[in-house]
Amino acid sequence: MKPPRRVLLRLFSACLLVVVGCSQNRQVGRDPSPVNIRAPLQAMVRSAKHSNLHWAAFPEFRRQVKQLYERSGWRPLWLWGPRPTEAATQLIARLAAADSLGLEPADYDAQWLGHEARELASPLTVPTKKRLARFELGLSVAAVRFTTALRRGRVSPRSVHSELFRPRPSRAAEMAVDSLRDPAKQGRILEHLQPHLLHYQLLKNGLAHYRALARDTTLVPLPPLPPVVQPGMKLGAAPRLRHLLEATGDLTRAAPTGTATSTQYTEDLVAAVKQFQTRQGFEPNGVIDASTATRLNRPFENRVRQIELALERYRWLPATFKAPPIIVNIPAFRLDAFRGLVDREDDMLSMDVVVGDADDTHTPVFAADMRYLIFRPYWEVPASIMTAELVPKALEDPSYLEQEGLVLVSGESDRAPEVPPTPKNLKQIGKGMRLRQRPGPDNALGLVKFLLPNANNIYLHDTPAKGLFAKARRDASHGCVRLSDPVALAAHVLR
Repeated sequence: MKPPRRVLLRLFSACLLVVVGCSQNRQVGRDPSPVNIRAPLQAMVRSAKHSNLHWAAFPEFRRQVKQLYERSGWRPLWLWGPRPTEAATQLIARLAAADSLGLEPADYDAQWLGHEARELASPLTVPTKKRLARFELGLSVAAVRFTTALRRGRVSPRSVHSELFRPRPSRAAEMAVDSLRDPAKQGRILEHLQPHLLHYQLLKNGLAHYRALARDTTLVPLPPLPPVVQPGMKLGAAPRLRHLLEATGDLTRAAPTGTATSTQYTEDLVAAVKQFQTRQGFEPNGVIDASTATRLNRPFENRVRQIELALERYRWLPATFKAPPIIVNIPAFRLDAFRGLVDREDDMLSMDVVVGDADDTHTPVFAADMRYLIFRPYWEVPASIMTAELVPKALEDPSYLEQEGLVLVSGESDRAPEVPPTPKNLKQIGKGMRLRQRPGPDNALGLVKFLLPNANNIYLHDTPAKGLFAKARRDASHGCVRLSDPVALAAHVLR
């Protein structure tokens, strides 16, 4: 006799609940009877060394790994019996794709872990406890390294820029790694660890695009070009140049019939080269000289590396800002002032800037809080500029200081008295004497100065030298940042 339909439904529901329950346990790696690898696991954690890993020693992560296993009672996190869990398999695949985030999969031993996972998954493999412990610990160390790199970068920014430091909210790495044991949440957790800025996401997309360009062998190098290519010239390499500029996105218009095979340096190609030159920081004149030709032929692997480094720099930034930030992009000669905490371009005040000379008086990379601004400031001339530039001119021409609105003062206070610029007094510069420039439209700082106290004495300011903003390359200051629209920035920060 058939059982009643209601009983069948109840039996089916009960089975479904059992199956779901087992699946969830497997996802988080809770083996009801795990293999006992406590002894070899503890020994390797104590030594902070794992000979199978690319970076064998892990003393900087030993504490986090130890706490991770103390939380589990030294039971395996990534093994279901002697087999890798679903979460382990997923995580290894994500480590293997770390290059999509500008990271190096070899740093997280993706290849070795993938090989071990496949071997351990085979029913023909009968692993020793030592081998299981090596896989288990290897994946945990890789996970700690990976999550740490995503959250704050592969290296400390202080190792590159000693003053680039912003406090970050502490979050235990072992907690993040432990949460990765649920494969249903793994992707969201890893996304959450990364910067939430829109431009970080755009850079990740750009990295994938440039990796594809780097694989295309039809783009660079171009055929040999004449020493100088002028608009309208005959150019045998024109079809290849067109192909390259379409790939880079500089040539977007649909080409007229027959243009694709034309050997003429046509107007649309000239416009595309101008766009390319603008992006490269060149004067956009459409003439292909040696500098432009070199940049056109630059391997895309170089651009890939630049994007990888840019992603790393984004990971150095705070996870959140306590106030809308102002960011100076030094190599791009641009300033972006956020109106909120999101970096949408329609919600930012952006302007051109002049920064320090790249070869000599470069603008340092640092982070500081803007405290106040000064309208119609004095320019307190730095000692290096006084002695190297201004004093020799003043000794040669007694009227020079007056022409430039400069006065000689005795003492360090704001109310230090002015003294006559006699040769004797000028030679005392740096020994109680100093130069300052009176406020006014010709003052080197313009009409407003933005103060963000820092060890380098770098600040943002207006400038009377407006012509510099018409240049494509704008590294012409002694280190401070000159603003193309200081009034707009003053209104922004005084909101």
